[in-house]
Amino acid sequence: MRLALYSLLFLFLTIATFQSASAQTENNAARKFDEFGDIMYSDLMARADNFAIELQNQPTTRGFIIIYRSRRDLPGLNHSLAMRMKDYLVNNRGIDNDRVVNVDGGIAENLTQELWIVPSGSAPTPRSDARIGSLQDPDSAWKFNEYGFLPGAQYGKTGVPQNRLAEAEYLETYANEVMKKPDQIACVIVYAQYNPRPGLIDDPAHHERYKTVRLDSPATARKQLKRQREFLMKVYGLPASRIKTIDGGYRKNRTIEFWIVPAGEPLPIPTPNSFPPHRKRHK
Repeated sequence: MRLALYSLLFLFLTIATFQSASAQTENNAARKFDEFGDIMYSDLMARADNFAIELQNQPTTRGFIIIYRSRRDLPGLNHSLAMRMKDYLVNNRGIDNDRVVNVDGGIAENLTQELWIVPSGSAPTPRSDARIGSLQDPDSAWKFNEYGFLPGAQYGKTGVPQNRLAEAEYLETYANEVMKKPDQIACVIVYAQYNPRPGLIDDPAHHERYKTVRLDSPATARKQLKRQREFLMKVYGLPASRIKTIDGGYRKNRTIEFWIVPAGEPLPIPTPNSFPPHRKRHK
C-alpha cells in the first residue's frame, strides 16, 4: 500500500512538473494578438488600443507590428502602415518606443497586418506565403510610396506623426532604398489640397471631428517639400545633389509622393487632379 502511494505521489509530481514546464514554455513563446487587412482608421485605432492594454498588462514583453503587402502595393507601404500604428501606441497610449518593433514582412498574397506579443528570447513566426524583396529593378523613375499629410498646426491629428522624430522615421526605408545605389535620385512631389466639398476628419487624439479646409495656401506644398528635404539630409545624410523636390499643384486631398529616379532618367511628371478657379490648367 505504501509503495502504491509513493508511486501515485511520484506520478502527480511528474505531471505537475511537466505542466509547469509546458506553461513556462508557452508563456515565453511569441503570441499573435491580432490580424487584419485594410480597415478603417477608427477600427485600426480600436485594435491599437486593445494591443496597448495587453502590452501594459505584460510589461516585460515587446509588441511587434508586422506588415505584409500584396504584390500590387507600393514597396513603402509596409513601413508607413507600421509607423502609423507605432506612432499611435507611443504618442497616444504611452507605450515606450523601445517596446514597439516594426517589421517589414515583405510580399504575401494579400495585405495583412499582424500584432504580436513577444516575450524576451522569442520571435514571431513569419507567414509561409511571404517573400522578402521585389523582383523588379526599374530602369525609369518609380514610385516607392505615397501618403497624406496635414499642414502646420494640424499636425498630430489623424494619421500623421506628432513629433519631428516620428515624422522622420517614416522616411527610413525610402532613404535606405535611395542609398542602395550611389547614382539614384530621391524625388519628392507634394500636392496641396483643393476640394470644393471638404469633408469631416476624425481626430482620435481629441475625440472630435473637424472640417478640413477647402483650399490650401500656396505655401503649403513648399513648406512640406522643405520639411521632407531637411529630414533626408539631416537625419539620413542624403546629399542635397541627390534630392529633387516638385510642387505638384493641387489634388482633392493632400498627398506626398516619394519617387526613386535611376541615373540619367527624367524626373516623374506631376499629376494634379484638382484646379482652383484662380489657377489655369496647363495644357
